Amino acid sequence: MIEQVTRMGDLYDLYGALLTDRQKEMVELYYLDDWSLSEIASHFGVSRQAVHDNLHRSAEQLETYESALSLLETTRRDRELIKNLQTVFSSVRDHLPEAEQDEMQSALDALAAAWRMD
Repeated sequence: MIEQVTRMGDLYDLYGALLTDRQKEMVELYYLDDWSLSEIASHFGVSRQAVHDNLHRSAEQLETYESALSLLETTRRDRELIKNLQTVFSSVRDHLPEAEQDEMQSALDALAAAWRMD
């Protein structure tokens, strides 16, 4: 369950803007704010089944976007490559002149910041 919640949060971060306002609010309440189906149903004045169906459709949409665009997969792969690059740099850092060490570190820091890994 935790993996599903994490995945939905990640997919929502990438593709949430493509959902309707109502879908966004329900997804946020359920996956990000940890509201129950009953609480969401009461908030919207609908049945628990309606909330369940809406969340199911939203999740399917998010997965469809990921299947077509692979942004989550690409992001995870790129972050792993950056971590590997940081590890390799750490092992060779002392063999480089200080100016090159600083330049490489700055480039790695900028790359990690761009991928929000700091």
